[in-house]
Amino acid sequence: MKYIEKNKSEDNDWFRLEANQEGTRWFGKCWHIQDRLKYEFEVIFDIPVTYPATAIEIALPELDGKTAKMYRGGKICLTDHFKPLWARNVPKFGIAHAFALGLAPWLAVEIPDMIEKGIVTYKDKTSASGDT
Repeated sequence: MKYIEKNKSEDNDWFRLEANQEGTRWFGKCWHIQDRLKYEFEVIFDIPVTYPATAIEIALPELDGKTAKMYRGGKICLTDHFKPLWARNVPKFGIAHAFALGLAPWLAVEIPDMIEKGIVTYKDKTSASGDT
């Protein structure tokens, strides 16, 4: 929560999340800004039954199949870099860590590459962002 509050207070937020009533399914939006354009994507994940021993799997469903660094259903690849870090820090890590140390670097690398290749194009507020 402190991470989110700090980002908001510094006008540096880059995602919004909410959970179902049970707190087991989370959903919202994340975004990447490039060339002063905001590329916004739906983000979803479930809390694993074995959480916090098991890291969450973050999905950006609308980007499913658009990059090799993604699994079926739009789950971003965190296996090589983030999951070992998570395992070393159980039970201290949580959702904010998964976003800051998993999703943020993934967005910073993959989205500019997809923009450059024309896979992701900017859409204004009147249409869906991130679609091609």
